[in-house]
Amino acid sequence: MGRAAAVVMVLVGTLLAAPGQASAKIRIAIPEFQIEGGASPALALQLQDGFVIGLTRAGLTVLDPVDTSRRLENKPELAHCDSSLCLKAIGQLLDVKYVARVKVDVAGNSYKMVGRIFATEGPTPAALPVATKSKSCDVCTVTEARDIMLRLADALRVFIEEAAPTPTTPPPAPPPPPPRLIGPVVGAMVGALSAAAGFAVLASIGKCTATGCSENRFRSTMGGVLIGAGLTIAATGATVTILRARERSGPTAVALAWRW
Repeated sequence: MGRAAAVVMVLVGTLLAAPGQASAKIRIAIPEFQIEGGASPALALQLQDGFVIGLTRAGLTVLDPVDTSRRLENKPELAHCDSSLCLKAIGQLLDVKYVARVKVDVAGNSYKMVGRIFATEGPTPAALPVATKSKSCDVCTVTEARDIMLRLADALRVFIEEAAPTPTTPPPAPPPPPPRLIGPVVGAMVGALSAAAGFAVLASIGKCTATGCSENRFRSTMGGVLIGAGLTIAATGATVTILRARERSGPTAVALAWRW
């Protein structure tokens, strides 16, 4: 019983995780979070935490400065480089689409924050940031400064969402070509004309005389052949026409076929 319950729990977890796995998130790395003015490590962590939360709560996958520096420890020259080659290298190494660089100037209880977002995709990513935002606070507590960092991330996130391409749905497959109705319709018409000709031949037969009986028998035979062949061809053409018309578009096409 315990094993069966475990299997059920695994299946439920898989189903719940499927939607999240299907939607790809935008990845962004923060290789540089610079604080000037002699701020304490605790204050630096509070400010950094506010900025990261501002990005992650919008659904972005964020590599914070600690994770980014750990992954770039073999390429320390990339941490402070904004050139196109550096941005492309960071994007490939970290599998991120954007890079964020933050600078905070602290003077007592005053803060000035500047955040920049760079793109890493493309053959030669632009060295200029795709977005730059700044926030400031003359007299703030640590909690207020953290909230301002969160709002700075919100302001930059808007530019990331606008730059991200919207997913495009593939165009619908072209409908199959409609079945051709010309051949069966023409066949039905030819069969009807043949049958009509046969009836006309039979109607032209006169009374049998000593000299005209053989001619009447020949006309009767020809009329019967024309009627039989014509009715067969007409019935076959009409049947094929109706079946193809139903495949095409239902009763409307059937009515058109009969009109022909």
